[in-house]
Amino acid sequence: MVKIKPLDEISKRYEEAASFVPERYKRGIQQVTDWKEKATSDSAEARFKARMSEVLAAERRKKALELVSEADWKKRAVEVGASRIGEGMRKKGVEKHKRNYAPYREALAALELPEKTTDPFANIDNRLKAVVRTLIEKKKELKG
Repeated sequence: MVKIKPLDEISKRYEEAASFVPERYKRGIQQVTDWKEKATSDSAEARFKARMSEVLAAERRKKALELVSEADWKKRAVEVGASRIGEGMRKKGVEKHKRNYAPYREALAALELPEKTTDPFANIDNRLKAVVRTLIEKKKELKG
């Protein structure tokens, strides 16, 4: 038989770790010096593609999602996501958002749309699709 601590003790240690793990995480991140070189290497890309192929073939995403009810997902999203989203937006930076959005705004501002018609489907084809096409083309241009 395997000797293992009681579940309550394991849970207590996990909860206590939340007080010192963030600082350890920060120190670990500060010690990294070549993440981008390693992450963009051909070997890293090959490993990523191989792992994603395994995940897709095994339908792991689907199986994991089937384990969560919609009520549980909503509860967690409201409790955790809602409390983090504003802080994340502020930390990411308004200036960074502005800089990243500017090319899309410029592309849309330069787009000439035909006049609206009384036919909603013609408006979709002639106006909405032009907006979507412009944004897709700009994204391709920027991402190269």
